[in-house]
Amino acid sequence: MDKRRTKRGFTLVELIVVLVILALLAALLVPALTGYIDKARKRQVIAETRMLTQAAQTELSALYGSDEFAKAKTSSLGLVVASKDGSAITASSALVSAQTRYNDMVALAEVPSITNGKGSFFIIANFNGAIRWTVYNDGKGYIGIFCKDDGSTETFTEDEVPRYEGYSEYFGKVICMNTVDSHTPNRGDDAGGPTQTIDYWSKNNLYAFLGIKGYDFDDWSK
Repeated sequence: MDKRRTKRGFTLVELIVVLVILALLAALLVPALTGYIDKARKRQVIAETRMLTQAAQTELSALYGSDEFAKAKTSSLGLVVASKDGSAITASSALVSAQTRYNDMVALAEVPSITNGKGSFFIIANFNGAIRWTVYNDGKGYIGIFCKDDGSTETFTEDEVPRYEGYSEYFGKVICMNTVDSHTPNRGDDAGGPTQTIDYWSKNNLYAFLGIKGYDFDDWSK
């Protein structure tokens, strides 16, 4: 018998079965692959947040013992020690060396999204030169947050931090504030209640300001 006559193609049913199997495999693999990519990107954001924090801390530690910092901190409610454009924020001043220090910090951190300008960040420190907060947007949909209070570095999607843009005045800056690590008496004390203090930069307060679910402002009325 001619072998050519014994050959046949796939039937329609066989093709449909193959397509169904491929669809099922895709349905199983795509979520797993997406989850893996998401975890990898979050790990990268954590690493970059830490790199920024370490670079800024190195610059702050070097600055802390300088005459420039000693003179400026005595007359400032807020002091911008590093700034992308050299500017200050409302009710604060900026060191003359702020822009140079920003460039040095970015070079030391080697975070690509900050170097190419697609990402953004702000850092809050005290007047002892210790960083309390680093909030970093990688420009690709993720935000990393370092919290000194509990030593954590967490990642969120931009949708999970809906009010990040509310801090736009702080972007590209490292700011020392006298409200960090110093607690303000509750104004309700005049009513004769027990003495209470307000920590404006507590984790509850910053996360609530950023709009992160599960966090509420500290109760200052107690």
